[in-house]
Amino acid sequence: MNVTNQYGAPEQFVRAIQNDGYTKGEADFSATGLIRPPQISRLEAEHEDKLSTDVADSLFALLGTGVHAVLEGHAPEEALVEQRWFADMDGYVVSGAIDLYHEGHVTDYKVTGTYSTMVGKPEWEQQLNIYAWLLRQNDMPVESLTICAVCRDWSARKKNPHPKKSNRKYPDSPIVQIDVPIWLPRRAEDFVRQRVELHSSESVVPCSDEERWKRGPSYIRCETYCSVSDFCPQYNDQLIISERR
Repeated sequence: MNVTNQYGAPEQFVRAIQNDGYTKGEADFSATGLIRPPQISRLEAEHEDKLSTDVADSLFALLGTGVHAVLEGHAPEEALVEQRWFADMDGYVVSGAIDLYHEGHVTDYKVTGTYSTMVGKPEWEQQLNIYAWLLRQNDMPVESLTICAVCRDWSARKKNPHPKKSNRKYPDSPIVQIDVPIWLPRRAEDFVRQRVELHSSESVVPCSDEERWKRGPSYIRCETYCSVSDFCPQYNDQLIISERR
């Protein structure tokens, strides 16, 4: 993917984004890859040489990488940090890099918007339960799953908009810990199998309304946040229908 710099950020930002060292290892699918819409993954692979991202659009991902790197060096003794786990599912290898595993407790760091911590994200629960499945396949116990969210846009003023009144739903701190429900082992295994089947299918599965972030008549992900919307037959067919109305 080509990295553009239309707002003139210092060159070191460009190099940092270009040299992203992420890898899923010797695996067919990663945990984060499995929870993505299969159609997006397929289109990204098919049109990789035509895709581009701007430095400004990749900044928050870069901040997340920095937070992970700092916290990695300050983990509890004997904790397993950024270790990638592998397991087989119906002939396909699935992997996942867990930020912190310590005595059965899984912690995943997220640099995110404050709003996400207030409403929750189903992808977080799915991702961490794939991690739980991976650990069980490697005979490792799972006692708890936790999201440790770092809110990049947290504001004391939003927490206390008035001297005598506070927003009870707003986090007290920019660091928010969220307990994630642990699925029964059978449910987690069935979910992993379903996602592997979807991503390995020869036919492309269209994105659901939920995956497209449908809000009223709008599809927020398609219109603003999808890197392959220009190549997506589902989205472009929708545009043609809308123009005819």
